[in-house]
Amino acid sequence: MESLTGTDTYWKLLGQCAECGKCTQTCPSLKNSGMSMGQIAEGLIAADAASSNPQELVQNIIGNAPLYQAVRGCFLCTSCQAVCFADNDISELIYAARKDFQELGLIPRDAWSSVQVDQEWDIFTAYRAIYGIGYPDLTRHIVNEYHEAESDCEVAFFPGCSLAAYGPELTREVFATIEQIGGKTTLIDECCGSPLRSAGFFDRAIALNDRIVDEIAASGAKTVVFACPGCRNSVKAALAARGLDVEAVNLASYLADHGFKPSKRVDPGSISLARSCQDHDGTYLDGIRKLFGLTGSDPTVFTGCCGAGGAVSAFDPNKQSSQVHRKLDQVAEGQTLVSACPTCTYTYAFDLMSAPRPIENKNYLELLFENQFDWNTVFYQLGAMWSGEYGPWLAQVFA
Repeated sequence: MESLTGTDTYWKLLGQCAECGKCTQTCPSLKNSGMSMGQIAEGLIAADAASSNPQELVQNIIGNAPLYQAVRGCFLCTSCQAVCFADNDISELIYAARKDFQELGLIPRDAWSSVQVDQEWDIFTAYRAIYGIGYPDLTRHIVNEYHEAESDCEVAFFPGCSLAAYGPELTREVFATIEQIGGKTTLIDECCGSPLRSAGFFDRAIALNDRIVDEIAASGAKTVVFACPGCRNSVKAALAARGLDVEAVNLASYLADHGFKPSKRVDPGSISLARSCQDHDGTYLDGIRKLFGLTGSDPTVFTGCCGAGGAVSAFDPNKQSSQVHRKLDQVAEGQTLVSACPTCTYTYAFDLMSAPRPIENKNYLELLFENQFDWNTVFYQLGAMWSGEYGPWLAQVFA
């Protein structure tokens, strides 16, 4: 039987894998499962070949515990690709497998029901609606009570779902700065679709990015500035696929290149820089260093997923927690952990709330601007959403 839609991808990557073992040695998920990229592909092909119907295929996949854990437990951090001498993209393999898992019912609904970010309601839009967080005055490319749709914007700012929901004052401060140094700006307060990809809804993620590209085109902006590396990667690929002459740039480098000077001083010895796993080309890290006048040898730098990637928390919370601890263990007492991705900052903040350590946790934007994330309030409000008057509505929406 051939019912797996990713079969061509599996055969391709199986043929490209040299079984050198480098990815397995580097990635905690692959190490735990004891599988290489080629073995994952081979396992999926074998399960399909040994099955006569979808139900049997489900049982064959579930019965191969290392295979199931390798697919569901992947953080999609690309650390494996970074050490692959053939530059094989294991994320391509995992995305294809997650799509097949979704179609086979191997990813339960409660793992993704609150992060359907292409629908009207997800955890971010619900949070914003309940607590009155919105930016109609800044979304100039969309008609609303503040203005008609405007198509003469020079820049579009894409804060990403975490920053837009949990740091509204910071979002507005960054927006005002971009407009001051870059010209007329509009805000695109969408999610890049990463949660959809992690859950196996790859086609829906592509459609969402197409919608985002439509917004960019309608705004007239020739530059899109991204606060988060993952957002930039997703939308940049969609822009390229559409062939639009629009530059997708990271916020840190944009600020540095436009002469922005932080009002705060950073002691290089007091910080540890976490290079986001989605900062593939290192430009966010380079931009942060440039903004603060840091040399390559000044601060401690560590890499790898914060634990939030790949929706692993919905599959194995203990594995996600272990990954967070692995990262936090690299931060010396008294230092400030500085992340490029707002979701990384959120993830570290949540862990530090439950298991405090003598370290600080900041997003790079908090070192550049006056407004800060108030994680105590954010986490309290996230909990209160479910226990307060909106709890029954949320339970129904995300059932």
